[in-house]
Amino acid sequence: MLPAANHLALEELGWASFQDLAIAYAEDLFGAPVISYAKTWDGGVDGEHACFTFQGVKSPWTWAIQAKHTARQQSLTEASLVEEFKKLPALIAEGFDAYLLVTNHGVSRVAVNAIRKRVLAAGFKSCHVHGREHLVRRIRSSPNLRVLAPRVYGIGDLSLILDGRRAEQTQALLEASRADLDRFVATDPYRAAVRALLSDGVVVLLGEPAAGKSTIARALSVASVDAFKAEPYELSGLDQLDGHWLPREPRLFWIDDVFGPTQADYFAADTFNRKLPALIAALAKGNRFVLTSRTYIWRAVQPRLKLSTAPGLSKGIVEVKVEDFSARDRALILANHVKLGDHSRAWKSGFKPLAPAVSRHPRFNPEVARRLGLEAITGEMELTAHALERYVDNPDEYLEEVIGGLAPAGQAALALLFMLGGELPVTLPRDEALDVVLDAFPVSAPEIAGELVAMEGAFCVRRVEEGEPVWRFRHPTVGEAFASFTTRSSVLLDVYLRGAPPERILEEVVCAGVAVKGAKIEVGVGHFDRLIARMKAHRWGRLTRLPRWFLIVKATPEFRRRYFTAPLAINHPVLDDGRRLEHQTLALAAVLLPEGLVSPEHLEHLRNRIVKGLTELGLRTCLSTSARELLGAERFDELLQDVLAELRDSGSSYIAYYEPSRDFEGSPTEAFAELIAFVDELAGWVDEDEAAEVLEIVKRRVAQRVGELEEEAEREDDWQREEEYYYASQAGGGREAGSTTRQSPFSFTAAADPLADVFSDLDD
Repeated sequence: MLPAANHLALEELGWASFQDLAIAYAEDLFGAPVISYAKTWDGGVDGEHACFTFQGVKSPWTWAIQAKHTARQQSLTEASLVEEFKKLPALIAEGFDAYLLVTNHGVSRVAVNAIRKRVLAAGFKSCHVHGREHLVRRIRSSPNLRVLAPRVYGIGDLSLILDGRRAEQTQALLEASRADLDRFVATDPYRAAVRALLSDGVVVLLGEPAAGKSTIARALSVASVDAFKAEPYELSGLDQLDGHWLPREPRLFWIDDVFGPTQADYFAADTFNRKLPALIAALAKGNRFVLTSRTYIWRAVQPRLKLSTAPGLSKGIVEVKVEDFSARDRALILANHVKLGDHSRAWKSGFKPLAPAVSRHPRFNPEVARRLGLEAITGEMELTAHALERYVDNPDEYLEEVIGGLAPAGQAALALLFMLGGELPVTLPRDEALDVVLDAFPVSAPEIAGELVAMEGAFCVRRVEEGEPVWRFRHPTVGEAFASFTTRSSVLLDVYLRGAPPERILEEVVCAGVAVKGAKIEVGVGHFDRLIARMKAHRWGRLTRLPRWFLIVKATPEFRRRYFTAPLAINHPVLDDGRRLEHQTLALAAVLLPEGLVSPEHLEHLRNRIVKGLTELGLRTCLSTSARELLGAERFDELLQDVLAELRDSGSSYIAYYEPSRDFEGSPTEAFAELIAFVDELAGWVDEDEAAEVLEIVKRRVAQRVGELEEEAEREDDWQREEEYYYASQAGGGREAGSTTRQSPFSFTAAADPLADVFSDLDD
């Protein structure tokens, strides 16, 4: 047995975090999940477990678990449990018949006997009291407990828990992650992630920006050295795996934003598929993986991923939804950030009565809480319900205002970090990026270096990457807010063009002289080459619509001449049509044709596709001004007469093209909707009466074919149709439509707020 040394500062946890530890302690003790209750309405019970093995004896009892915390080391007495004793009869009435008290008090045998006597006299069949000695001993001996309650890594000497090498590794990670872990709350997604790592070795953390995915990943990394005997490694992508995983040395690999930070990176998805065999082989040798992605990016790339080859990946998906966090967990997140933040005690006292409403706000998230704890960001905020609601509703807008109020050296430091993609060596590199920043701001390189140190924790953090110290944005939303800030000033145009994501640039920028509603920034001829270089260097994947749209609508002829150093050819990367003939492709070619920027071969290729789209397929894309300009007005008009004649006489090729396949999910009528729309749109290009006559003919033929298809479906799948009718008849029953009105969370009543106790020691 290990000595029960009092080297773990359990009194520093605070009552709420200690309750989390008590529940984790019970889960580890029982070897099964424990139901936990919020403290302020728990009726004297902090957890319940219905059936478990305790000290080797199978128990049919329902156990009530009570947590009792002290902020200073002292012994537990019978008198200190007077309020808990009053609740015992009610617990008996609810069906509890065994009682476990978990406390960080020192507990003597005399006190245990007295407490047990009172509990048994109330009607309980069994009572156990586990004091500080029990807790310390189990924390030191159980990695499972430590991973369920990762805050214990920061409350004592790690050498008392881990062996020398693992203690050093964890200490280094802990120091780098101290601010996050000191404020960490073990939410349901965290516990689900732990279970996924234990069972399948891989977890995919999904969530919206600022939901806390990276914080959970960081907590898992710290715990991995202890719980999984796996050294943590942070990779920028799965393509780096081959150079880091070793069959005989298990590691935990953490890949943040695995499929792109702000937009879906389809090349990263393809790389992921290629590296899946290596991931599976690494899993088989005991390695573990923590991947994070924004939910909307995951949904975009998921159809391209070969998840069937890695079943554990599908089972290990954990979505971090802040709106699903319990009210208590949201309150704890906020309380931890503000209590351990650097605001004055007076500020915290003023914030305390408003805190419960902030934690309930629909747009509350962990990043909002983090910023509320930092004087540098929210120190000037007016502590009123209106001001706080405005902040929580629009935290990024508020952050932009804060950045605008920074000293020039602070803005320059963020600009340099922004231009280098969010990772800046601590020893500032003398390169073009630094020169651009020094030209934009009246500061020196030493002032920038000093300001980065001053902003650590609020706007940036220091990390070690491949043995070298670097600065990073404290959170990706800081970089996004700075990008918005740069759009306010023409002086920062170089900074913006060098650092902003290309997709964002194309959405916000317009060439000087072109009027486009909503464009924020004008780019003159002197910056054309910089913008073109960013456009061509970026891997657009399925987002090629953005550069095409920019070239059509927002670019000048001079910009297009510089962009297309040779006439547009069939396989030009900006096209990327695949099998579809995109409207944008025709529009771009129509714009480039009079400028002499379309090759003869590509022009003939497009013309052939337009002809086929009109005379055989019925593509609405080809009923456009762009198609007419590419074909020539006379030929285009002649083709439309041929189209009318074919639709009037037969139209068989059109109907065959739109006829639904067996795996089509909609109805036959829906499959032909595009053909009807094509014929309807013809009315804008030919005689209206003639077009109306042809439209009625096509509708009759489509209706006839739809009837035939439905009859075939009835003969082949009669049983399936009946089942669908049954479920359709059940759908919607009992639900009544109604309107909902959002009520401001910043409303106060005379009744005591049930979350107030969470913030009771906020300003202590």
